[in-house]
This record gives sequence, structure tokens and C-alpha cells, in this order.
Amino acid sequence: MTRHGDTGAGGAVPWVWSGRRRLTLPALLRSPAVDVHFVPPPSLAGATDPQRSLRAALAHPLETPRLSELARGARTAAIAVPDSSRALPVDAIVPALLDELAVAGVSGPQVTVIVGCGAHRATTAEERRRLAGGPAVTASGVRLRDAQAQTPPHRALGRTRLGCPIRLCEDVAGADLAISVGIVEPHLYAGFSGGVKGVAIGCAAEETIAWTHAPAFISRSGVELLSLAGNPFQDTLREIAAATGLRYAVNAAGAAPSAWSRIAAGRPEAVQEALARHLTPACLHEVERPFDVVVAGIPTPKHESLYQASRAATYLGVSAHSPVKDGGLIVLCAELPGGFGDGPGERRFAELLASSAPDELVARGLRGPLGPGGQRAFVVARVLRRCRLAVAGAADPELLSEVGIGGFAGLDHALDAALPATSAGASPSRVLVLADALSSVVRLRQPDGPPGGDLRARG
Repeated sequence: MTRHGDTGAGGAVPWVWSGRRRLTLPALLRSPAVDVHFVPPPSLAGATDPQRSLRAALAHPLETPRLSELARGARTAAIAVPDSSRALPVDAIVPALLDELAVAGVSGPQVTVIVGCGAHRATTAEERRRLAGGPAVTASGVRLRDAQAQTPPHRALGRTRLGCPIRLCEDVAGADLAISVGIVEPHLYAGFSGGVKGVAIGCAAEETIAWTHAPAFISRSGVELLSLAGNPFQDTLREIAAATGLRYAVNAAGAAPSAWSRIAAGRPEAVQEALARHLTPACLHEVERPFDVVVAGIPTPKHESLYQASRAATYLGVSAHSPVKDGGLIVLCAELPGGFGDGPGERRFAELLASSAPDELVARGLRGPLGPGGQRAFVVARVLRRCRLAVAGAADPELLSEVGIGGFAGLDHALDAALPATSAGASPSRVLVLADALSSVVRLRQPDGPPGGDLRARG
């Protein structure tokens, strides 16, 4: 972390992502009246040859046989991949998995590539073809499907120990072998994404998503950013996955639309934990005092909608050790070309925020489930109870006023309006600038606390 007066890594002035654009710090933040702390993106060296690193991961899987051996005897296989809201070159991974399956004698229509949409919008036929690896893959006879929470068929597979109904899309639930492709990054409920989540949530029916994302459940002790062990949300996802044939995962860390910093394959839980250990030292930053303003960079593809971009606000504002002062301001730098988002969960998110004041929405959520998408409205409402929230650079700033969020044409306008309200006498306003607020986690330092969550989750 660099402070006001420093140029930052590589001699560059502080900057933030806004989609694919890099925005440099406005002149206002270089004023002596402002104390700026800059956090560049996590320093994760990218794989010099992504395909070579993928082949190495497949050849040396963690805690499981090679996929070409694991798949022997399977009549059907399902490969669950994320939709385009995740910055991962899925199309570079799926063909390599198909090659491994073919060695085991599993190919063509025996294999289904499933886009785990959850409560997000359905993908287009072209998006599915691209995610599966392009025309060569689709010509091989591999089947392509969406898994959507509200679209049957789903299969009931019992309940978890805590009572969560396990209902998953038929193509995953009925497969002899399931494989999950995903990205490991900080996650507000699961601690980290990746592992089994692409199947347990991405391919789940509405009942399963609603139960796991009920506000009362995600408010339980142990449900925490960067924490896997003792996390009831993560434990429940692993129980859901254990009811299926999910035995293998390929996950990447430090992913971008065309590459990754590290990739691992093998038993889903082992893969997730290994990559989480790799990420935590680079992404976690502890500070001594909270900030008046946080400028949060939102990279592609999370800049597409408020539903996705608001993750950054919750990472900053919901934590018990939040780095934002009560009454402080979080400014998300995102164009939001998709507005609130197009899926059923995104629409529900917007409806709830528009129809209820933050205190009312939080109380309502604690009384009972809010439905898919409602959990995001709940945690954003928790942020709005103690902080102000604005978006700089939104395509339609007027839209944001419907849900109690400020909209500004640009970052300089947002800060011009914000800093006089956050200055305290002659003291400079403390401003935190996060180049990538979805990959960097900032929290107040605790005198006796460990440097981050426990990564050893229960199996």
C-alpha cells in the first residue's frame, strides 16, 4: 500500500479499473488536504505460458488420479463452467478436459458442458458455443446446456445436515462424473469462490439457492470473506456437491479474460484451498484507521451490472472490521452498461432495494428468505445503513437514484461532492484507492487477530 506523495508501483500514479479502462487519480486527490492510500492490484505473476501451466495441472492433479483415469467406466460426464460474469478463459480449458475424457472413452454426446447460470440470465447459443471452446468442440457432438435455477428439469437429492434442500439440474445430478471449472477469488459468503461452488450453486434449483442465500443464514457466525474453515456456507456447499458425481475441478487464481496467474486441477476442495493459500497474502491488506472515502475500481466483467459491481461495496462495508468510517462514502467506478442486470436474481435485487428503506429491508431479510437475488439486496442494505454509496461513470446515473445510490458522470464529480462532507476541521480526509476492489480485501488491523481467515475447511 502506498500513501499520498508516493507514485506507487512502477512509478505510476494511483489508478483504478473501470471495466477495461484505467482511470488515473483526479487532481483533487493530489491535494494536501487529502491523505491518499493506494492499493494496486494483487501482485500475482501471470503464467508465462497459460496452456503449458494447464497441461501441467492436468498431468499432476491434487489428491485424485488424473482425469483420464478417474473417468474410466463413466457413461456420462458433465462439465460445469461459469457464465460470462467471471473473468476466466473457459474456452481454453474445456477442450483440454475433453481430450482427457476421450482418453477414458468418454466423448461426444456422453459429455455435457453446462453453463452454471444460477439465478443469472440465460446465455445465448453463441455464448454457450464460445464457452465450450468454439466450433470444433460443438462439432464433436458434445451437448451444451444452461443450468438455470428457475428452469427444469431438476433432481432432488435429499437434504444437508442443516436442512438445505439439494436440488440440482438433471444433467449434473444424473452424471456419472461431474467436473467443475471456475475461478478462486474472495467471496463474501463462501470465503473464496471456486471449488464445488460452480456445481452446488451454479447448477442448483431455486429452492437450494434461496436456502443457502437466506439473509439469516449468510449472517451466521463463520460466514466470512477469505475464510473456508468453520464457514457454514462453505460446509453446506460441500455437502450439496457430495450428493453428486463431482470429483474433479480445474480452478484458476488471478484470472483475466485471456490468462491466469496460477491454475490447479484435482479434488475440488484441495484445489480451492491450495489457490486460496496462494491468493491470501497478496490480496489481504490491514490498516490502522478507517477511511472517509473509498474509491473502488471495478474491472471487467463485473462492471457490467450493479448486481455484480456491488460486490465490492459489500466487501468493504459489511465486514465487522470494515475500513470505511460510519457515514463514509464508497465510490464504485463502473459503467454499468447492463444497469441492474438482466437475470431473475438481478431483477429481484433491484425490486427489493427500490421498494424498501435499508433498515426495513435488513429486518425483513432476517425474518425470512428474500428469494434468489434477495441476498445481494440484503447485504447492500447493510452497507447503506452505515455508509453512503455512489457509482462514478454509470451509463444511466438516474437509474441508481431508484435504489438509494448516488450516480455521478465521473470520479472527479463524485469526489468534488463527497470530500467537503467528509472533511473534519483542518484534518485531511483519508481516502483509500483500490485499483481492483474485487481482488483486494482491506480490513482494520485487529490487535490479536490472525492475518486472514483459516483456509483449512472441513471436508
